[in-house]
Formats: sequence, structure tokens, C-alpha cells
Amino acid sequence: MTAAPADPLDWQRVERWAAAIAADNPAEMREVFAAAGARGPELRWGPSVDSLGAPQHQFLLRYWSDLRGARRMPHVNEIDAMEMRPALGYVNLLEAVEDGRDFRYRVFGSTVASVSGFDLTGQLASQLKASPYIVEFGVAVYRAARRRGEVLVTEHGPPTAVYTSSWHRLVLPFGDDRGEAARLLVGMVPMTHDGRPVIPRL
Repeated sequence: MTAAPADPLDWQRVERWAAAIAADNPAEMREVFAAAGARGPELRWGPSVDSLGAPQHQFLLRYWSDLRGARRMPHVNEIDAMEMRPALGYVNLLEAVEDGRDFRYRVFGSTVASVSGFDLTGQLASQLKASPYIVEFGVAVYRAARRRGEVLVTEHGPPTAVYTSSWHRLVLPFGDDRGEAARLLVGMVPMTHDGRPVIPRL
């Protein structure tokens, strides 16, 4: 299924937000979210395992930290889907394209696809089928995480939701031979109103 935003993105705002996220200053984003009736976004760089509410995120951060060792980030060649089975349905893998202007989904988690209603495998992050400000925020998050090469967790709530109360995103950078973050392993966990990860009904 091909997904595309309803309106073209404001790429200048994407870049402005990427710089703001990198500087840990989400004030403008919060104003835009609030004007749309949405909650957040909340940002946290370098979270600890114990600070993460979703068990899938706790697992993924431990996995990333074990791979990294004493390095700034693990290498892209170390990504092994079989090692991530406890969180696989919630895992997206993105590759930077156009020198990090956008990001292509190499993997789009089955649980994320089930909850959101579409599968972006092979598509760009800018092609997410959502309100433009949500898409712009997502691309800005990935740009900021790539530039800093650090772990980032975000949380935001949609304007209206019946079952999903908020989306929790953990961004884990993986480096190339030059030491630049070439791919981002993203744990995207939709949460219910009582603070539990959404598990699709069979």
C-alpha cells in the first residue's frame, strides 16, 4: 500500500525542528501539537533502561547498549533481526537517503502496521499517511538522532484516539565505516490509556 501525506511538507520547518530537537528545545513543536489538539511531544536524549515504560524499548536499549560496548554506536553490519525477536513487531529500520534529508523504511514492524493501518516498507518517512505536522516531526526526529548519533526517546498523543493513547518512539543509531549514523533502529510502541503496549487482536 502506498502511503502519502495529504499535504506537502514544510521542509523548512522540518529542518528548524530537527535543530530544535538536537538542542532539546521542543517549544515550537508543542505549540503546533497543542493547536491541533494533540499532546506533546516529549523528548529525552540518552534515556536509561529503567526510565522506559515499554518492555520492548527496555529490551531494545539493552540490545543496542550490549552491541555498542565502549563505542559511540554499533556498526550497521551488527544488526541482527533474529536477536530482536521479543520486540520485532514494534521495530522499524530506517536508512538515511539524500545525505539524511529523508529516511527509507527497510523494515516496518507488523504491529506498527496493524495499529496504524498501513505498511511503509520500502517507502520514505516523508510518505507517512498522517497530518503534515506529525510527518514533519517524525522526519525531524530522525534527522536530529542521526546528527547527534545518540539515543532519543519521544512521546506524543494523537488528537483523538479510541484505543491508542500515545506513541512512544525509541531511536537507536547504527554507524557506517565513517562513524556516521547511517541507519536508525526505531522501536515504535503504541500505548493504551492504561499505559500498556498495544497488542493487536488476532
